[in-house]
Amino acid sequence: MWVNNDRLVCDYYENKYNSERSAGMILRQLSRSVSVSISGKKPQMLMRGTEMYIENASTGDIEARSADDPNIVYMPALKVYGYGDPDTRLSNAGYRLNLYAVNVDTNKVDLVENGSFYTGQWVVDQHGHPVARVDVTSDQQTPPSKDTFLIKDGGNWREAGAHDNFSGSVANIDGITLDGTALAVDRYDDHGRVFLETLPLKAGEAPKVLFSDPQYDVRRVLHDEWTGRVTGVTYADDRLQDRYFDENLAHLQKILDGALPGQSVHIASKDATGTVYLVTADNPKNPPGVYLYTPAKGTLEYLMSAYPALQASDLSDMKPYPYKARDGLDIHAYLTLPTGRDPHKLPTVILPHGGPDDRDYIGFDWIAQFLASRGYAVLQPNFRGSTGYGIDFRNAGYGEWGRKMQDDVSDGVKKLIADGIADPKKICIFGGSFGGYVALAGATFTPDLYACAISYAGISDVPGILGKASKEGGSDSSLVHFWENRLGNRYKDVASQQAISPALHAENVRAPILLLHSNQDITVPVTQSEREQTALQAAGKQVDFVKIMGDDHYMSHSEARVSVLKQVEAFLATHIGH
Repeated sequence: MWVNNDRLVCDYYENKYNSERSAGMILRQLSRSVSVSISGKKPQMLMRGTEMYIENASTGDIEARSADDPNIVYMPALKVYGYGDPDTRLSNAGYRLNLYAVNVDTNKVDLVENGSFYTGQWVVDQHGHPVARVDVTSDQQTPPSKDTFLIKDGGNWREAGAHDNFSGSVANIDGITLDGTALAVDRYDDHGRVFLETLPLKAGEAPKVLFSDPQYDVRRVLHDEWTGRVTGVTYADDRLQDRYFDENLAHLQKILDGALPGQSVHIASKDATGTVYLVTADNPKNPPGVYLYTPAKGTLEYLMSAYPALQASDLSDMKPYPYKARDGLDIHAYLTLPTGRDPHKLPTVILPHGGPDDRDYIGFDWIAQFLASRGYAVLQPNFRGSTGYGIDFRNAGYGEWGRKMQDDVSDGVKKLIADGIADPKKICIFGGSFGGYVALAGATFTPDLYACAISYAGISDVPGILGKASKEGGSDSSLVHFWENRLGNRYKDVASQQAISPALHAENVRAPILLLHSNQDITVPVTQSEREQTALQAAGKQVDFVKIMGDDHYMSHSEARVSVLKQVEAFLATHIGH
């Protein structure tokens, strides 16, 4: 982000092995912020030289810029306190998430306010005044991860609501409203859809709905990049849509949508005065492009493309492909067909998304477009458990890993075959993360459907990943409770976990499998693919394992993406080539 006309603050992270812990080599993510100067002043690694820099794996969060000093930003960071600390306001030992003012030109760090031992989030205005905070409690007296909203009222903290973070009442503070009188909070409405409402800063005032859609969840909350105020939301029906509360931005969005019809258009950035705007836009046949819009002139200037070598003629259209699961549940899916080919008995790739708390939508998808360019039909199903369609649809996936969630994918495959689109002998399943699990589960538990399977960073051993979560986060951690919710009443049933673990049923596999995994993945450890490889080899199955060096779970480096695509292209050509 630009802090002023000279200083740009950039975030970066790296996954590193920490050999200083008694437990041995542990892979951890370190995230930092560095302030750089376009006039040539000395760069500053923010918070370096403080104990917070040493204690925090992340010092990369900025809550707000200062409206009073162009060099000041407000940053949260954990500080450790011990018994006997000279600060008599602190009664016991532990970590506190405090709020600091940091000078991006000199790296001077000043305490703004101490958090409690439970504080997990700060909301601060442009003058450095803490407006609200969220305290997260997790102990024997409190349900796991209970979020308590506190508002600064006349110098004192007032409780303004509490939510169990693992129930349908989940809510999140997204910032301060445009008029500064309330917080913007997203939560589930009475119909199970994520909507946005106000939490007034003045006690006794009633909340107001900022945005609600009867079918789809709020996906992202939009902020003014200079003031930090909440300006709108993004949601997805079949495409991503931006909706603004600010009348000027709403009018601007309407103009841009008209200028770039058929594309998902987003205001990406603007200068402090609103004189010029950077705009991004894409659709399946148009890779993300960047434009410069000048309202006073009414000009929209094309600047660059994320994929400058690609032309619309190289790309394929992507359309909705809805179907019903075997139990009658409506499944939203998207089908990308290769351009110029008869859509009949095509070699086909099933491409389930990761998460599973995510969803696919119509837009430029680099993997789907790559596969279509090689002549494959591509199906992307939003199986139960996907987000975006309300809490009931998401919760329908709880406890259904490898079961009804997998059936939803299989039912999409069967519809493609019944519709004559897919060649039943030339279908491969390819996914990453949870999608990688779906790919391995498909090859293992429905081996008649697939001629091959590709897993990038997929889970193969559910009891193993649960053990890792419990070991690293503790039995009462948010990571463990994530798994507890996703696996439902099967969470403590080891036999049930084993029943859905592909690595424990390798003898069922008939198709060749390609495993891809980064050696520095901290989300799904590379040992999950190693476990699958060992099991498949022991069962005498055909398996290739390619370790991607120096990247992470998300294929963040272009070299990793290119390497993965080359491996996938060769594997598909061998096993379902057209």
